[in-house]
Amino acid sequence: MTDHIDTLKKLHTRVIDSRDGYKRSRDEVQDERGFVGFFDRRIAEREQFHSVIHRQLGAEGVDVSESGSAAAAAHRGWLSLKDALTGNDEAVYDEIITGEEQLLKLYDEAIAATAGKPEWSFLSSQRADVHKAITEARSEKSRHAA
Repeated sequence: MTDHIDTLKKLHTRVIDSRDGYKRSRDEVQDERGFVGFFDRRIAEREQFHSVIHRQLGAEGVDVSESGSAAAAAHRGWLSLKDALTGNDEAVYDEIITGEEQLLKLYDEAIAATAGKPEWSFLSSQRADVHKAITEARSEKSRHAA
């Protein structure tokens, strides 16, 4: 398997993990804390990211799992977010920012691995959306800290 496919499969799995983590976290929150809208936007966004990546991998003849990873690190990250939900809002946004920054790094790897492959040019747009999510989380964290 080529390096770019391995990198893209890892990204595909992490996008699923991200979506599922937001779904689990969404189930834990109550609307008065203001997280529901943020989580709902990320869930919809990650569904769309997943669909596009999955479709392009399929076009290249790559069969990928529809489930997330069994990686303990990703699971621990979402458990940390769940635990933070019972704490203060700043802690929740810290966990979100950490997870989004990790996803951003995977996008950077995938973009580098697919350089010169126009069929993967959409990754830059998805990366920009992840960066916007980080900016939004930082803004919300500041707003809650005030």
